[in-house]
This record gives sequence, structure tokens and C-alpha cells, in this order.
Amino acid sequence: MKRATIADVAKLAGVSTFTVSRALHGRERVAESTRQRVVEAAKALNYTTSKSAAALANGRTQRIALLISESLSSSFNGHIQDGLYDVLRPANYDLLVYRAGGDTERADFFQHLPADRNADALIVSFSVTDEEQRTVTSMGMPIVTVNALNNKFTQGSVSIDDIKAEGEAVRYLHALGHKRFCFVDKQEHLWGVDHRILGYRQAIDELGLEDCGTLTIDNNPYRPARRAVAQLLAMPQRPTAICGWSDQYAEAMLVELFRCGIRVPDEISVIGFDAFEPYRMLGLSSVEQPARRIGQIAAEKALALINEEKLDEPHTVVPTTILPGETTGPCPEDSDA
Repeated sequence: MKRATIADVAKLAGVSTFTVSRALHGRERVAESTRQRVVEAAKALNYTTSKSAAALANGRTQRIALLISESLSSSFNGHIQDGLYDVLRPANYDLLVYRAGGDTERADFFQHLPADRNADALIVSFSVTDEEQRTVTSMGMPIVTVNALNNKFTQGSVSIDDIKAEGEAVRYLHALGHKRFCFVDKQEHLWGVDHRILGYRQAIDELGLEDCGTLTIDNNPYRPARRAVAQLLAMPQRPTAICGWSDQYAEAMLVELFRCGIRVPDEISVIGFDAFEPYRMLGLSSVEQPARRIGQIAAEKALALINEEKLDEPHTVVPTTILPGETTGPCPEDSDA
């Protein structure tokens, strides 16, 4: 069956193709009776407008671009995208996802961004340099940042308070009697990770606790925590509590501790960060970061800015929550902690 065209709709409704376009895209200066006649004709012919046609009609691409710095399949990025889709799909917007993980990818993206201009707004899920800020702001495009340190150049941002969140993790474990701690980090540093370490150290100092140091997770895909746990077991006085910068690395520590015969939480407690479902199903205690809700808020801000609406709250800080699980418990009595 031949696909209906805008000319077919115009003929059936008894109007011009220009009127059909204005009626279907919600433009002004179209009588309601005429708009209804056009809509009914379009339904009868099973005619739908394309995003390209809409762009020509209203000067918009109906797309929002998301720029991330890590794997597309990471739990955080997956939840952020789910939240964006929750809001963008009903608004008839598509989501374009770009990864700029390494220096080359990142430089290439920002170099070609002014020429592409194939989105109505940009959501950036990491901190950008001063030069990158100048590139994106020169385009006159609405910008919303997610968990980024430098948000002064943006019209909107969504984030958590990493310093406060990690401090609450330390305080939760301290309330269970723990006094010797270590932090599990990764090799590459992001802004959020830096702030989590800062929150961890501030809480350790404020509570007068002992920081046994930072353990680093390797890029080994099979046993990423092997070296970190070996270092932990070699300490004269082992920590009784481990704070992981993410659920993924806390889980890596759990696996290696189990291999070494260390009982969790009887001998040592472990808490992660993010509280994503797969890790929660394993019983991991964690700091909940509502990534899906963060994505929803970012999308809402981007759409409002596209429509030239004033944001009631340009910069939103989303609260985090401690979710106890099966990997944290009271400090061992014989630990001298």
C-alpha cells in the first residue's frame, strides 16, 4: 500500500499543504475546526509527520544530545539514559548519546560539535575544561550538566553531594563501632570520585578515626581486587570497614575477600556507592544515588530551556540515602578497633 503524503492529507481535508504542516505541528493561526479536520484526515490516511519535517517547520531537531565519559553500558549511564527516555519520549524527542572517554574521543567531539549542531540541547555527564566550555557556550545551545563540578557556565544542573554522601557512609559504619577504615579507589580519577575521597577523609578526621589508606582497584578483568586485598591482609592492623567508591569495586573486594577466606561482615564490613539493583540483590550495603531520577530531572530542565522557560531551580542537588545490606555489621569484638 502506498504511503500517504502531506499532499494526500491536504486534499482530503480541503486545505493547503502549508496549513496541514501548521496544524499537525501545533502552530498558531490555524482555526481549531480546521486543525481538527486535518488531524482526522491524517488519521484516516495513517499519516505521521517525520522528525525531519518537524525540524523544518519549527527550526528544531527534536533531539537532545547526551555526552558521557565512561562506558555506555555502565550501570550509572544506563540508569541516566532510562531517566532521560522517561521524559523525552512522551515529549517526542530523541536522545543522541556520545562517548568521550579518552582524550582523542573527547577532542574529536568538541572539535566537530559546532559544525554538527544536530541537537536542540546538550546534557553533559562530566566536568569540562575551560576551552570546552567556550566551545559549547558559543553555540547558543541550552546546556545541562549531570554530576559536574563546574556548572556556572550552564543554565541548569543536577548532581548529588558526593562529599556529604561519602561522609554519611563513614558515619553509618562508625555508628556500628568501626574505627579503622580504608577507601577503595580506581586508577583513573573523575571529579565525583575525588569528592567522595574528600568526604571520606573529612568524616574520618571529624570523628577521630584511623585511615588505613587507599586501596586501588586494577584493570584486571578477572581479579581486579587481587592486589588491593593482598595489601589489606598485609597491614599490621587491618581496617574493619571498607568504603568503596562504587558498587562495582566494592563487589570486586567482596569476591577477593571471599577467596581469601575473610568473612564479611563478621571480620570486615564493606559498603559501596550507587545502590544499583544487581549489587543490591547480592546483599551489598550501599549509598543510593538515584541515577534514573537524576536523568529525569536533567531531561525536564533541558526541555524547559529549549522552550525558553525560566527554571524555578536551575541547579538541583538530589539527596542520597544509606541502604544497609548484608555486607555491613558491628565491628568485631577482637579487632582492638
